[in-house]
Amino acid sequence: MAASEPNPGQRSPSTDEAMPPDRGSLNPVPSGVSAQSGSSAAAVPAKHHGGAFRLLTRTFESLSNRDYRWLWIGMMTGMSGTQMQMLARGILVYDITGSYALTGIVSVGFAPAMIFGSILSGTVTERIERRALIQLTQLGQVVLALSIGLLVFADMIIWQHILVASIIQGLMFAFMMPARQVVIPKIVGKRLMSNAMSLNSAAMSFTAMAAPAVGGILYAVIGPDGVYFVVAGLNLVAIGMTGLLPKFPPDPNAPRRSIISNTAEGFRYVRQNRTLMSVIAFVALGTILSMPFRMLLPAISSDVFDASEFETGVLVAMMGLGSLIGALAIAALRQGQRRGIVLMASAFVSAFGLVVFASLPYYWVGIFIMLFMGIGEAGRFALGQALSMEETDDEHRARVASLFQMTFGLMPLGILPVSLAMEVYGAEPTLFVLGLILFATSVISLGFMKKLRQLG
Repeated sequence: MAASEPNPGQRSPSTDEAMPPDRGSLNPVPSGVSAQSGSSAAAVPAKHHGGAFRLLTRTFESLSNRDYRWLWIGMMTGMSGTQMQMLARGILVYDITGSYALTGIVSVGFAPAMIFGSILSGTVTERIERRALIQLTQLGQVVLALSIGLLVFADMIIWQHILVASIIQGLMFAFMMPARQVVIPKIVGKRLMSNAMSLNSAAMSFTAMAAPAVGGILYAVIGPDGVYFVVAGLNLVAIGMTGLLPKFPPDPNAPRRSIISNTAEGFRYVRQNRTLMSVIAFVALGTILSMPFRMLLPAISSDVFDASEFETGVLVAMMGLGSLIGALAIAALRQGQRRGIVLMASAFVSAFGLVVFASLPYYWVGIFIMLFMGIGEAGRFALGQALSMEETDDEHRARVASLFQMTFGLMPLGILPVSLAMEVYGAEPTLFVLGLILFATSVISLGFMKKLRQLG
């Protein structure tokens, strides 16, 4: 889908417009056939089957590409470790401090570093071989996890150690995620970009469902140090999977500007594309208002339900199940299916979940509501990411990906006030008010963001 707004200056040839043959596809593509047409070859037999089979084939179409499968598996392995670490980090900090506020501070410690890193990562991603960049960040995850695990094992851990690790992790994510997003269209082509992005989100949702439950069990059985050692091992596996990908060198003909001017041009590009601006702004709004709940869930679960580590893991897993359902549904969507309305509806789903969770503070209700929260989260993240990449030409994709990633660095704007409010008023009243604010702002956005509302 081409950008809705005219691009500044002359557009350079895009890899989307002249893709190489679909290397690694399960269905070999004859010479001279584009990746876009070749990657859809897997869907051809589906014409002879029922609607359910066609839907299934369409949903998982990008996985017919071998290189995308390696990227997908490596990402899922590394994110499993990240999800385990997030659960362990929340429980560990709350156990050490007993404070919502400090748990919130540590949970969002990565955000300032992510914002700073995202300012630079778009330009850096354009100038460095992307496979090596992804592997370097994965290696950093290994070092961080081993360091925290050893400190816990030696009984030397303090919450400040975990805060420092969180900050460094935010910097690494700022470079890893845009690099991964940029290589996806180079592997699958523009036609399947939305499908591939959604399958990425589905994989992350699956890990968000399964990994916390496993992490909760491991935390209870082998302790937080054991969890961090497992996280290090999973990231080592991810490095190996990423190593099976081809190299993605930078364009040698791309103009070389300073990092500042290159980044400034990326901001101008987004500002001049009203549709792209609407997508990023809406995702940022949802991040500020709904992500505090996810990041503070371990502490909320312990306080509201007096839940064990395993029970907390089950809650997080149910949220992951909802995200998986939402991401797979979005993966089946194609252009022309009112995806802008679907994106906006995700905020209403999250608002509903927050209000009900706060109004009925029972563990079994919480398990059910986690599904709604996960579906809403998938709508914002998976679809928002896919639409932002579709609305961007290849020349600016790395910088736009970094700006999209920056929206998650805005979480302190929500988490810090929410965690402080929970300290004063308690979890239930705070979450109820947060749900009402999210509902009200979503109604306002629906009325004023015409470009987003009309996006197909």
